[in-house]
Amino acid sequence: MNIRRILSTVFEFLALSSGSLWFGAYIARLLVTYQMFEPNELLLKSYLSNNDLSTVFQTIFPLVNLTLFSYSMMIVSFTIFIISTDLKLKENGWLFIISMIIYLTLPLETVLLSIDYKLFIIFVNEQFSSNEILKLIIQRITILSSFPVILILSYITIPYFLIVKPFSKKSKNEN
Repeated sequence: MNIRRILSTVFEFLALSSGSLWFGAYIARLLVTYQMFEPNELLLKSYLSNNDLSTVFQTIFPLVNLTLFSYSMMIVSFTIFIISTDLKLKENGWLFIISMIIYLTLPLETVLLSIDYKLFIIFVNEQFSSNEILKLIIQRITILSSFPVILILSYITIPYFLIVKPFSKKSKNEN
């Protein structure tokens, strides 16, 4: 195995593992966050007091960290994988589609990550009872409204493309 193939395999593994971590944490975070609010409104549920909010924020803190760092690692690893792999996007439509999903959602996810970074800074300063956290969470929900659902539906298709590998052209050597 040459160095380029080893590099490609390592970054493929890193992209897959960090992407899986990010996706799981992303879904868990959305579930925890949306449970704080009344359906169809952005009003806190009646049973949540300020003390309860601090506990919820402490629960969200590791999920914010995990999504922030694992998404960044996934993007970097996937980009290095694409550069270092022998697979050509033109001959492997499945890889092209996966790349499009990842890179087309990147700008919008970056907007959400900027809010996550602000949350991270507040959490690092251990201000779990801050009203600023609640404002940032509401801003994150409202700024791109249904984008997280579209993102989840898009990323759910990636395992299908990895397993089935549709839209692949056979090279002339394989005929």
